[in-house]
Amino acid sequence: MKYKINDFLFYDVTDATLSLNDSGVSDTQLSITANALLYFLIQHPGIITRDEVMKKVWDDNGLTSSNGNLNQYLSMLRKAFRFYDIDNIVVSVPRGRIEINPDLVIEIVDDCQVHPLIQQEEEDGTATEQPVSPLLSPSPKKQPLFGEDLPPQTEEQEKNWLMASAVLFTGALVLLWTAIISERSINILQLNQVQNSVCELFSTEKMINDEMQQSYNHSFTAVTNALGIECNKERRFVFYYGDKFQNKGLGRTFLAQCAKNENNPYAYCDNYFYYSWK
Repeated sequence: MKYKINDFLFYDVTDATLSLNDSGVSDTQLSITANALLYFLIQHPGIITRDEVMKKVWDDNGLTSSNGNLNQYLSMLRKAFRFYDIDNIVVSVPRGRIEINPDLVIEIVDDCQVHPLIQQEEEDGTATEQPVSPLLSPSPKKQPLFGEDLPPQTEEQEKNWLMASAVLFTGALVLLWTAIISERSINILQLNQVQNSVCELFSTEKMINDEMQQSYNHSFTAVTNALGIECNKERRFVFYYGDKFQNKGLGRTFLAQCAKNENNPYAYCDNYFYYSWK
């Protein structure tokens, strides 16, 4: 459906455009919500409440309405029409009401492209006092997400997106190949069991001699006693401390107390970490 405003400006509801007879030089593309708002106001000349506008344009189309959203899109419409030297396309009325400017001359120039639901209502003989918002029109190729308006992409934009995607994909392959052929190997952390008379104890380091093993067990016992942790057959422990010579305490200390079962030796763990254990 197309309208002519003030005998020079054309408004195409289906394409959501404002245009002059200048081969598209001065065309303005309206957002989906702005188009729905303008169409609703044109279909409802006269004073109308803001609540009714928000219900018909936002709420009935599954979007979140607010006075802030309405003010934003009213501002967009006023700015779009000022480009064509039409001021105050929408007039504010006291008590929170608005209306399409009654001084405008608006006429239908092409009513062949009607919305499907309007056509259905006409066939059923029902009134068409509640027009279908262009939000329901199948013409936009891309619908907004979470109430946001996204303008349709041009062929050039789609081409640019494809090129950017190809570049990113190629870069990812290069990084993957670099990682594969890199000389730096991945160090896999291995746990080494430490001999302990009571606990099933593991360390991230190898016990190179008895003195180291004795010191390790001594530090482990000091931490478990301080935390009130006891050993039993159903638990296993992973222990680490940073100061091997214990010049200033144990330093950074980590202890994992894990429950075990037949399928998983570390089924559930309570972890304790201290930045500086003294």
